Amino acid sequence: MLMRIPVNEFLKVRRELRTIRDIAKLPYHPRGTLHCILQQKKVDSVKRKYHTFAEKIPEIVRHWEREKSFPKWLTLPPVMKIRLLMKGMGFSAKSINRALKEPEEVVEDERLAEQIRKAVLRDYVYSPIAARLQRSRGKLGEKALQHELEKAGFEFKTEKDLKGTFSKTPDFYFDEPVEFMGKEVRWIESKALFGDPRSHDLYWKKQYSKYYEMFGSGLIVYWLGCVDGFDVSDGSEFRNSYRNSLLDMLLYVTDSKDESYAEKLNATFVEVCEDNEVLAAERIVDAYAEGRVLAYTEKKRDVVRILKNMGFDVVVI
Repeated sequence: MLMRIPVNEFLKVRRELRTIRDIAKLPYHPRGTLHCILQQKKVDSVKRKYHTFAEKIPEIVRHWEREKSFPKWLTLPPVMKIRLLMKGMGFSAKSINRALKEPEEVVEDERLAEQIRKAVLRDYVYSPIAARLQRSRGKLGEKALQHELEKAGFEFKTEKDLKGTFSKTPDFYFDEPVEFMGKEVRWIESKALFGDPRSHDLYWKKQYSKYYEMFGSGLIVYWLGCVDGFDVSDGSEFRNSYRNSLLDMLLYVTDSKDESYAEKLNATFVEVCEDNEVLAAERIVDAYAEGRVLAYTEKKRDVVRILKNMGFDVVVI
C-alpha cells in the first residue's frame, strides 16, 4: 500500500477530519494515518490560538466562577482548557499535572474535578493517555525499523548507544555507510508520524539538516505516510507486524483470562488488574508499544470507551 498522498488530497482529508469520530468516515486511508493527521491538525490549531486565549485567562476564570463552565468561544482541546483555567486560578504547573491524574487530591471544587476527569477521558491530543500513545507509537516505529535492519544483517548503533557522543543523534547510526533501500546511508531517522509539509519543515530545521551536515547521506521514514514529493520513505517498502499495528491501531480487549486467544490473534496477552479505568487504559496503551495487544481487564466496558476516545479500533472478545 503506497502511503504517499498528493497535496490536494491531503488538504481535503485534513479539512474533513474535525473530530475523532470522523476517522470512521474516511476508510480509504489507514486509521493510524488519519489519527495522526487529525492530531497534527489540532496541535497546529492550538499553536495559532493559544496566545490569544492565554490573554483572556481572567475572563475564562470569571466565566467559570459564574457559570461553572467554559465560554463557548474557548475552542481548545479539553485538557488545554483545563490548563488555562487552573493557571488563572493560581495552580502551579506541577499541581495541574498532578490534577490531570488525581483531580480529587488537588482541587476542592467537585465540578472542576469532574471537568478534569471528563477532559482526560476525551482529549486524544493533550491528555496523559494521549501522551502515552505518542510514546508507544514512537517505540513501535523504532521496533519496526530495527526489525528490518536486523533482518538485513546490518550492524548499527541506536540513539541510546550514541548518548553523549554527538550533539545531535539520529535513531540509527552506522559507523560506515551501508546500502539500504537502494541508497547509501550513514543514519536513519524513524518518525511514527504523517509527513505533512509543516511537520517535515519543522523537523528539517531541528534535526534532518543537522544529520546531513554531521554524517552525510541518510534516510527518513514516516511510518504513517507522507505528502507526495518528499525524498523520504513512506514506510510502504516494509512489511512487518509493528508497521501493521501502527497503521490499523487495533486492540483486543477481553474479560477472559484464556491466553490462547492471544496466539490466534498474533497478539501479546496483557493482564491489567488496575481498579481505576484510566490506569487500566494507560497500561494497555503502554503495552501497545510492543504491537498487537489482547488485554484482560475487569473494567472492560469503561476501558473500551476510553481507548475508543483515544482513536483505537477496539475489538471486544
